[in-house]
Amino acid sequence: MLQPLARIDRYVLRQVMFPLLVTLGVAALLLLLERMLRIFDFVITQGGPLDVVWKMLGNLIPHYLGLALPVGLFLGVQLAVRKMSTTSELDAMRSVGVGLQRLLRPTLLLSAVLMVFSILLTGYLQPYSRYAYATLAFEVRSGTLGASIKAGEFTSLGKGVTLRIESSRDGGRRLEHIFIQKESASGRITAITARQGAFYTTGDHEALVLRLEDGVLLDIDLDQPKPRVLTFRTHDFTIGLPEVEAFRERGVRTRELTLPELRERALAGGPDASTYNAAFHARIARAVSLLVIPFFGIALGMAAKRSNSALGLTFGIVVMLLVHKVMEFGEVYSGVEGTSVWLTLWLPVVMFALLSLRLFQVAAYRVGGSPLAALEWSWALISGGIASLLSRLRKQTQW
Repeated sequence: MLQPLARIDRYVLRQVMFPLLVTLGVAALLLLLERMLRIFDFVITQGGPLDVVWKMLGNLIPHYLGLALPVGLFLGVQLAVRKMSTTSELDAMRSVGVGLQRLLRPTLLLSAVLMVFSILLTGYLQPYSRYAYATLAFEVRSGTLGASIKAGEFTSLGKGVTLRIESSRDGGRRLEHIFIQKESASGRITAITARQGAFYTTGDHEALVLRLEDGVLLDIDLDQPKPRVLTFRTHDFTIGLPEVEAFRERGVRTRELTLPELRERALAGGPDASTYNAAFHARIARAVSLLVIPFFGIALGMAAKRSNSALGLTFGIVVMLLVHKVMEFGEVYSGVEGTSVWLTLWLPVVMFALLSLRLFQVAAYRVGGSPLAALEWSWALISGGIASLLSRLRKQTQW
């Protein structure tokens, strides 16, 4: 493993990296597109600026990248081996004494690099990105980022101030055909109309100044016999920003804690110690499971050598998703019930490793052996029966 990579190793890595990167990109893109619709709806409903959508999506990338990493590595190895198998490249390699064991060297090296990357991703980067996402959601919900003013609608700005505009320009900074009404606690009403205006911030950033141009101010005081009317060329209307409570500190939720923080809280004891311990072991177990995937992917890549069937690919994806869901359940169950993590988290990893090693042994050391022989025979039997039944039904229909 520590020797310089030979030409065959570089060739195998090139074959693996392309489907790996494509899978990571496509999976992350699809997951982000699904979440983007909900984020757009959330931001628009809360009246926040649209540029925050891209910031929130950017903070979700580490989370989705961590989800797609195991499947991406499996597809990269499986599709690379299947391609070399169907094009007889593996037969040529075996003819000169290079077996499937030789393919493990570059793929295990890649999986070791991805394991370290996974630990850094899930143990350090994801906690901060999750907290940043939650912070942005809080700021949008509380109005800290500024509420968008919709044209043609009455917008309440708090403290008895209501604003309506006909249109806006420059990203909402310049407003046209403005109507403002302000009602004080004593019942005094001030109504203002203006041809246009623009927002400015004060030096202390505690208020906004709406500079109005070419307008009329109507001041109605119930204690006075008649209202006062003032025509102006420019008038500054100050809008106080609402006082918003500070967002919570990072670490209230388990997913926002780094690996050292999880370990520290788990060792400190307390009612939530089992939750922190389960989260810590879950992240490490998922990273370690990447070392098993090369055995699993190489074996299933050989399973479809003489067939165009995607049974090996389908079986592999189902197993990968099953392991992921079992570990998710194990993390929650250990955190709630206090069950040993060696039973709920590490046992599925060991079982996945034993299955992968067994399939690889059949593919590498048994002459003519097929890792999924029983599954292929069962699938051929079932598909043949279905095809025969459909054929008989078609003939009966024709009669």
